[in-house]
Amino acid sequence: MEQSKRLRIGLLNGLNMTSLGRRDKNIYGTIESLQALEGLVSATGAALGVDVVPYHSNHEGDLVDFIEGHPEIDAWLINPGGLWAFGEPTKLALHQCDRPFVEVHFANIYATGHDSVFTAVSTGTVMGFRHFGYLGALVGLVEEIRSGRLAISDAA
Repeated sequence: MEQSKRLRIGLLNGLNMTSLGRRDKNIYGTIESLQALEGLVSATGAALGVDVVPYHSNHEGDLVDFIEGHPEIDAWLINPGGLWAFGEPTKLALHQCDRPFVEVHFANIYATGHDSVFTAVSTGTVMGFRHFGYLGALVGLVEEIRSGRLAISDAA
């Protein structure tokens, strides 16, 4: 990637994310809405000098279409929401787009005895830090790309 190109990070939020602000504050923190979360991540991205492109859907096919329709995205953050257990099509779309992606969860799903279908092919996973996990994932992803440790292609 050429150094003057501004990074574009896709922010995907899957099933059940529109109820933020009404869910258990001990698990989901104090973020009041999905829009507030997207604004927080976008503002953090702007401070890092990157563009964040947010997208949410409760429909897996829409998420796949968005991933496949945006080859200009350099890397992805995804909270699959309820898709963590069965989101194979979304996982494949992310894996096949040949871009790094970080899986983010408000809660530590492993503490509940569950495994995510995304983890095995993700670049990294951040769990258990509520909405702050998104910020850590974004900073880590951007800095790993800028350091050259994570390669992104110029195919777009």
